[in-house]
Amino acid sequence: MSNRHLSYHEGELAVQAQAGVRRGGLEAESMYHATMGAGVARFLAAQQLAALSSMDGEGRLWASVRSGPPGFLRALDELTLAIGGYSHPDDPLLANLAHSAMAGVLVINLLSRQRVRINGMASHTADGKVQLKVQQVYGNCPQYIQAREVTGEREVKSGAAHAQHALDDRLRLWVEGADTFFLGTGHPESGLDASHRGGKPGFVRVENANSLLIPDYPGNNMFNSLGNLSVYPKAGLVFPDFESGATLQLSGSTKILWDDKRVGEFPGARRLISYEIERMVELPQAMRLKFEFRGYSPHLL
Repeated sequence: MSNRHLSYHEGELAVQAQAGVRRGGLEAESMYHATMGAGVARFLAAQQLAALSSMDGEGRLWASVRSGPPGFLRALDELTLAIGGYSHPDDPLLANLAHSAMAGVLVINLLSRQRVRINGMASHTADGKVQLKVQQVYGNCPQYIQAREVTGEREVKSGAAHAQHALDDRLRLWVEGADTFFLGTGHPESGLDASHRGGKPGFVRVENANSLLIPDYPGNNMFNSLGNLSVYPKAGLVFPDFESGATLQLSGSTKILWDDKRVGEFPGARRLISYEIERMVELPQAMRLKFEFRGYSPHLL
């Protein structure tokens, strides 16, 4: 195993330094693990929702969701994660894994606000199952996660993906009404990563049909996502519609705005991320799970 996956890369170190937390951040050696321990394996086996990041043949990043009953995620051994479950057949994930084996996985329990990130190299079988060879495992704090409880499953309904190149009024309302999205970022050598972003509805601002403005709130000072973006500015976003099970996937490019005066318009934010949409895919049913909203994160202002 390369030590690269157990230490901060140059982008993370640079962002930590610019944010002024270089000496106050979490030590990589205490956060990153090379294997999945027994506690992680038990957590995985009980979960029903995961977000995955992947890269297509043109170097674009995508974020996807996959869900299923408890047990759809299984640690086959301390270095191998098996991912079954359901995702929409038009989700770009499997096609992307044929171009690049790098993948990031975020396994999250929205109700308990627990999450773990597992990154590595992935492959998939003809029936759509994914197997991840683990390179990096670590937990995250519960901040900004809106509590939702899984209350059952919905029937699978057929419906093709819909691709377009700009946000129309309906999709604009979807993005501006979201309180949760998942983010896929990557580093050319350290691999891909999937993370969670949350806020009160409206925390993601639609600037125009192809541009978003996203606040960056204070977290654990690891700066994994921003560190990746500082080196490789491509990113994938997926906005789940917890009411219908649909998702909106965006793939585009970012710019970190360190000193933008508009940050004051986003209570609690430390900096902003400008996002330019390059590709867009709406999946009519990407999640079979039914959710009930239980409350906003107490960390939100």
